[in-house]
Amino acid sequence: MLTAPVLLILWHKKTGARIYPALVSFGVCVPAFIIGYVIRSCFDMESFVGYRLANGLLYGILEEGAKFLAMKFLLENYDSRKDAVTYGLAHGYQESFSAGLSCFGLIGSSIIASDMFGVNLWIAVNGVVFTVSLTVLIFYGIQMGKSKLTLPVAIFVHAFSNAIGGIFYYAAAIVIFADGLITAGVCYAAYRCWKSLWELSDDEAVIL
Repeated sequence: MLTAPVLLILWHKKTGARIYPALVSFGVCVPAFIIGYVIRSCFDMESFVGYRLANGLLYGILEEGAKFLAMKFLLENYDSRKDAVTYGLAHGYQESFSAGLSCFGLIGSSIIASDMFGVNLWIAVNGVVFTVSLTVLIFYGIQMGKSKLTLPVAIFVHAFSNAIGGIFYYAAAIVIFADGLITAGVCYAAYRCWKSLWELSDDEAVIL
């Protein structure tokens, strides 16, 4: 529940990044998740794998599409790489917040796994890094006129990651390993995009 807000505060204090992109992110994510929930309720759940693949693609399109539209049209004057990171840190907070709330319902329960804290902490941190990296990729595409490439890539990676997490839900080791590999790859790609956008300006010298 606290991962994204704490990282956002630290990011703001360390870099002086503007907060407004985070507010836009909050406002965009809520309707995206609501629309996704409504559409998902109509999916055929008889095929376990098919349902997970469709669910991953649905949220890949909605979440990454929402990022693209928000950064291109609502944040067109917020063209700093720091703004992209701020947006990414705030994106999806509603999902992690609700997941955190659900954990409270397990207090005193006998079904709590012994590795629950470690797994959830990993998922929270990995999720933030993954989301920020995809956001930087989309931002790079907007700034460099390559959205026809970066947006579909972001949607596919998001969909694949979600599908893996859903299909192997009860195999934490597989999910952690797969998510770690996916996040590492996306993070490296985002870093290359980050570096290639432009030389560090004075106001961004505190980063990297």
